[in-house]
Amino acid sequence: MIEIKRRDDATLPTEYGCKFWRLQPWGVSGGSDRGTALAVIAPGTTTTPHAHAEEEMFFVVRGRGHVRVGDERVAIGAGDVLRVSPGRDHVIENPSDEVLEVLCSWYPAEGR
Repeated sequence: MIEIKRRDDATLPTEYGCKFWRLQPWGVSGGSDRGTALAVIAPGTTTTPHAHAEEEMFFVVRGRGHVRVGDERVAIGAGDVLRVSPGRDHVIENPSDEVLEVLCSWYPAEGR
């Protein structure tokens, strides 16, 4: 059996200050201690600063921007992969005039 979710930008919910499409866990809405989502950050906007108890990885699918973790700020672009440690405030910035899409994956921190 194959199940499929079709992307519809008009109906993507807003979380963390951006369009946020939860992909995993399948069929569950709201928070979970592990999962995958697509963050769609509009041109000239940023996500809201936040932290998680889980580790988080980002894969930049499309666009360019910056990630801020605490006082550190790094440029990001399509193909980059980043990891954010648990408990660290982070924000994704899109100063460009194109959409920035980031695949986010979070999971319990190792050793916890």
